Amino acid sequence: MSATFNNIQHFKGNTAAPLSTTKRLRLMAKYLDPKKPRFLDCGCGIGGYLQALVEDLHMDAHGIEYDARTVEQTQLNPVLKNRITQGDLQDLKSESNQWDYAMLNEVLEHVGDERKVLREVQRVLKPGGILFIFSPNRWFPFETHCVNLKNSKRQIPHWIPLIPYIPVRWGEKHLFYWGRNYWQKELADLAINAGFSVLERDYIWQTFENISGSQPRWMTAIKPAFKFASQTLEKTPFLRRFGVSQVLICRKEK
Repeated sequence: MSATFNNIQHFKGNTAAPLSTTKRLRLMAKYLDPKKPRFLDCGCGIGGYLQALVEDLHMDAHGIEYDARTVEQTQLNPVLKNRITQGDLQDLKSESNQWDYAMLNEVLEHVGDERKVLREVQRVLKPGGILFIFSPNRWFPFETHCVNLKNSKRQIPHWIPLIPYIPVRWGEKHLFYWGRNYWQKELADLAINAGFSVLERDYIWQTFENISGSQPRWMTAIKPAFKFASQTLEKTPFLRRFGVSQVLICRKEK
């Protein structure tokens, strides 16, 4: 369990639910060129997005995953076999200028040093290469990762609002964080300082597919209403920026 935003421990998760996957692939597809097929999924987990990139978008996609047991599991999938290797994103075992695209899909907030990870991804991308970042949006008023009180170790329920709005300095004194979240300018500045330019910014609202595994039972009956509201707000000017995840499409400039 981590105490500060600068000491986040590795965390396993999976956002490859059908609706969420479709949304994210749609955002990426318009930037993918079949003549430039080399794609690196950084922190690929069990490879749900990687498989879609290979089968649906016809990318020569490969993945890096920190957890060795997860990598072993992926080798049982004939599509993913030999496409995923175990590694640390803070020290990629790849030569420089090798990849046309890279993705950090809800990963950056769980690494030890996000600045080092971004520099490594920038290094292995070819000049002009594209990086897709999907990461928590601090404007979203609910904390989607676990947060525990330091003194009692009790977990704060996900439905308690405004936890992300607590200043980090105060939060580090009283809370254990399981993942970071980023203000929109903060995430963009991290990418720019690592040598990227930001081509596009977008936002993704919840799909209510219980990706976290902690969705309350009472929500099942009214889930269609929540989905409708989420889809509407995702398209509404200004309000759309309060989505659960923010998206940055970045380009390596040198």
